[in-house]
Amino acid sequence: MFNSSPVLQVVACLLVAMLGVSAAVLAAGEEPLTIAVLPRALGNPIFLDAFEAAQKKAHELGVRLEWVAPFDFSSEAQVEMIENLIRRGVDGILASVNDDEAIHRVFQKAREQGIAVATFDGDSPGSGRLFHIGIDNYRAGYAIGQALVSVLQKRGLAEKELDTMIMTGLREAFHHEERIRGFLAATEGQVNLEIRDIVENEDTVEKSIILLEDYVRDNPDIEVIFFVGGWPFYVPSEALPNFQRWAQAGGIAVGIDLFYDALLLQKEGLIQYLIGQDMSTMGSLGLELLVNYIRYGHVPPDFVEVGLEHANESNIDRLLEIHKPWLVK
Repeated sequence: MFNSSPVLQVVACLLVAMLGVSAAVLAAGEEPLTIAVLPRALGNPIFLDAFEAAQKKAHELGVRLEWVAPFDFSSEAQVEMIENLIRRGVDGILASVNDDEAIHRVFQKAREQGIAVATFDGDSPGSGRLFHIGIDNYRAGYAIGQALVSVLQKRGLAEKELDTMIMTGLREAFHHEERIRGFLAATEGQVNLEIRDIVENEDTVEKSIILLEDYVRDNPDIEVIFFVGGWPFYVPSEALPNFQRWAQAGGIAVGIDLFYDALLLQKEGLIQYLIGQDMSTMGSLGLELLVNYIRYGHVPPDFVEVGLEHANESNIDRLLEIHKPWLVK
């Protein structure tokens, strides 16, 4: 059994300790709103920037923030948590979800009880949610596909048939599928990728590390890996010995999600290109838009797009100064 890393254990403890953060004191007699924010999983540190920004915005707006999620992503557990939030009568829900029927049903139930529901990061367009805030996932996939084309062209590999693996979280996740669709569109006709496998890690950091290490050990001839998200990148290269050897032997990896630990792997040459998403804005602006709708009836756009950040060899040192390790924040 793969034991939880100390980093993830500390992250989990910090998040649990911070659940139900109280907002700033309101004017006398005014009842504060309670907004629940549900990342996909507490065990995935990519959401820490969203938490920090949402917490700060909650204090500014005078609302109660509740940060709740299963440790590892589970649609069933998330639906159960939303059911509980509905029973408790929270004022609003901002969640990163899969676009599945269970979410459609529970979101409808929340709306019927007057609870405003919106999504960030992982969207559910058919759920009737008020709005979605996040990146354009197709555009992100297209951009990382273009970046891969450039890397392969510089290495003289554009014409060579390259065995390729794609690691994703869950195939039913709308935003993951959009990234894959964009990636395939950008590379089609530009390079010669033979997609051998699409590996699902169930949106779990620890499982992604095990799957990656086993895959490159068992398939040393794989030449390109596209990581739809940054799940395996939270550990030092020494914790990924098979992947490290694969990269040093010429393997080419690109991925979506950009943070300090991933940048360190990139600087060591294990990853050639990263594209990041602005989680901080998703947390702060997403919360603000939801509160303004509840308080004042301000209807936000259906889709609020946050920008992309690119990391390559030309700017990686600058980005390492900007993106600090989460545990020292």
